[in-house]
Amino acid sequence: MIAKGKSISHGTAALEYDLAKEINGEVAATEIHRHELFGCTGEEMVQEMKPYFVDFPNVKNNCLRFEVSPSVEESAGMTDADWAKLGNDFMQRMGLMNHQYIIVKHSGTEKNSRQAHLHILANRVSLSGELYKDNWIGKRATEAANSIARERNLVQSKDIGKANREEIKQAMDGILARMQGFDLAEFSRELEKLGFRVREARASTGKLNGYYVTSRSGTEYKASEIGKGYTLAHIEKTQKNLKYNSISRNYGNTLKPKDGGLHL
Repeated sequence: MIAKGKSISHGTAALEYDLAKEINGEVAATEIHRHELFGCTGEEMVQEMKPYFVDFPNVKNNCLRFEVSPSVEESAGMTDADWAKLGNDFMQRMGLMNHQYIIVKHSGTEKNSRQAHLHILANRVSLSGELYKDNWIGKRATEAANSIARERNLVQSKDIGKANREEIKQAMDGILARMQGFDLAEFSRELEKLGFRVREARASTGKLNGYYVTSRSGTEYKASEIGKGYTLAHIEKTQKNLKYNSISRNYGNTLKPKDGGLHL
């Protein structure tokens, strides 16, 4: 399970997005639980939070926003009650049960229609008027998620990331070993066929600086996170080595690399 967290100043916009989420024209948002909020819209609910802000006029980021994502396999059989329990468990571990908050489930993402997850918006000021410290909030969210994962025997975020990167690496290696020479467009098409998506990273001038790969579970990784040998600067060499090793296995030790090519 993965969790992200940050403090934000745009609470109304974030909550309106959470409540109105659609994927391919279909409603994807379901309100799961709310605490001490009564409005019908995101704007109305954030208005209910504002009286608590007055004692902290210099605090710009007065809302907290979290995303909690079990793996696709773990969330497949979860009911709305299960999601509410998960969200409230997370908020308790974050020390936010005495704050106004709302939990909204999204049934998927644009990248993965099966990747259900929670969005939580909370007042940074508690009902008793205390300002929640937001230092290291992302790290604390990850620790809370990992704590829940350990207790429920779920996959922890670090293990999901490791498994995702290894799955991407194996797919890349298989494609590179089959290619006659490296071509990013062909490489991207072949990865797409296997359920991975490639996004190019370009400068404002249009220069290609690198690329990202999205795992089957919906998390995006820079090429360098898969391995140094998969960055644009090194992937051609990686491709040649994988091609050579693949042919060597098929033909024994009769092949020798020479001048970037393969020779009998």
